[in-house]
Amino acid sequence: MPQSLNAYIRTQGICAAIINAVLNPVLAWLGNRKMEFMPLWGGHSIVIDTAVTSVVLSLLVALFVTSGLHRDLKANRVTAANGCRKGRLLRRLPGKAWALGLTLGVCLGLVLITLTLGLFHLVGIPGLSFARFVLFKAVYTALLGFVVTRWVILRQLLLVPWT
Repeated sequence: MPQSLNAYIRTQGICAAIINAVLNPVLAWLGNRKMEFMPLWGGHSIVIDTAVTSVVLSLLVALFVTSGLHRDLKANRVTAANGCRKGRLLRRLPGKAWALGLTLGVCLGLVLITLTLGLFHLVGIPGLSFARFVLFKAVYTALLGFVVTRWVILRQLLLVPWT
């Protein structure tokens, strides 16, 4: 029996969130094995890491989610009926998975960097200990993975010809 669209999005989003919450801190540790303080600015900083992670995560999520969605639609594991016809902003995003992922990554990266800079500046935080950075990265990549998964599924369903 096929899943409803909302259940499918929730399931896929939670899977992406869990994978990213585990994988990205491990990647952060591999890139900083000395577990040094992470400054807000600079070469190896929170701003640079957030920008790169946003783009790469969004691109990979878009590629994997798009191929999984196409496979699940063909196998009738998900039903979307005609419920995906709204969303003027989503319609303006690229339809190709790689272009969609890059677009979402750049846009979300800019938003996340702006929010991070603003919040850290407001609170007076020049950076994070490695442990706090890993926690920060786990939380924001989980949220980012869920949001990107949702938007990719909804955007790709706008391309499905309904009969």
